[in-house]
Amino acid sequence: MKYIVYIFVFMFSVSIFAQKLRPFVGGAAYLHTDFERSAFGNFSLGSEIKVVKFFRFEIEVGYMLGNLQDVIIRNDKGLTMSASEKSVSAMNYSFCPKIIIGDYEEDSGYIQILPRYTFSSIDAKRELTSRNPIDLSNPIRERKKVSDVQHSLGIGVGYIFNFPGENQNSLALNLYYNGIDLGKALNKLNTNSDSYNYSTQDAMGLGINFYLGLKKKKNR
Repeated sequence: MKYIVYIFVFMFSVSIFAQKLRPFVGGAAYLHTDFERSAFGNFSLGSEIKVVKFFRFEIEVGYMLGNLQDVIIRNDKGLTMSASEKSVSAMNYSFCPKIIIGDYEEDSGYIQILPRYTFSSIDAKRELTSRNPIDLSNPIRERKKVSDVQHSLGIGVGYIFNFPGENQNSLALNLYYNGIDLGKALNKLNTNSDSYNYSTQDAMGLGINFYLGLKKKKNR
């Protein structure tokens, strides 16, 4: 929680430079076949701060969430003996010194390169429901939760569309290479060394960010 306070204090301290700051809200989906619907998601809030014409940096707070495919074990008669549900979530605090390619003042848009450092606080949960041979109406439930902290590097590339109008509002479509490995926490839920190992470090994702312009565009 203290990291959230630090980041938002920093965001407030730079807000006096509103002509160089644009808050944004975003979302992304990362492809991974171990998860339900073959994807896990991320939702974020942050600010873009202009340094020079072709260089800016972003600070971002994001929440990542995913549910794994259920694992169901049946006997030779087709009766369910156990069902395992796993989920994982992460609070991510990111810093991105991004590079702009193109004329950011033009309404036609421009390209951005997004190297990113992230600190993550990750929680993984498992609920195992087993058949109770003594009382079939009262299944046995076991719950387990583990946590992990992680530093990671990722990268992305995107294209920003500028909206017409007085303010510098924009929409970015980004392609991400994920550096956050949610699998490290999920693997701690395993009860034996032969269990399947998860990894999300190389997952690809597609995201959308909406930037709210606080400064009016220059008259041409």
